[in-house]
Amino acid sequence: MSKLYEAMFVVDSAKTKEDYGKIEAECLGCLTRHGAAIVKAVKWDDRKLAYDIRKVRRGTFILAHFNAPSEAIARIERQCALNENILRVLILVDEDGVEVTTFSIKERDAERPGENPV
Repeated sequence: MSKLYEAMFVVDSAKTKEDYGKIEAECLGCLTRHGAAIVKAVKWDDRKLAYDIRKVRRGTFILAHFNAPSEAIARIERQCALNENILRVLILVDEDGVEVTTFSIKERDAERPGENPV
């Protein structure tokens, strides 16, 4: 039986600037190689990391929603750990559905004119 999962990939921003399509294909390939069916994948954000991961200071976040059997998750995590372009991955059961909200700080501040950001 397959469940809906979401995976957040962190990849090196420098490599995504060179060829984002290739890096995204590698991330999604880790999922599909083990029987996952991709529902939705989006480039989420590019940020400075709180701490260096493998001497990398900036990361690009890719959010993917997919259906997969529960026994495939450990194999997917192992495959991602072996991939040199994927710095980190977090896979969770998606309990609230597929809707993905992306926003920038400027958009959020525009929604609340007159308020000072904290």
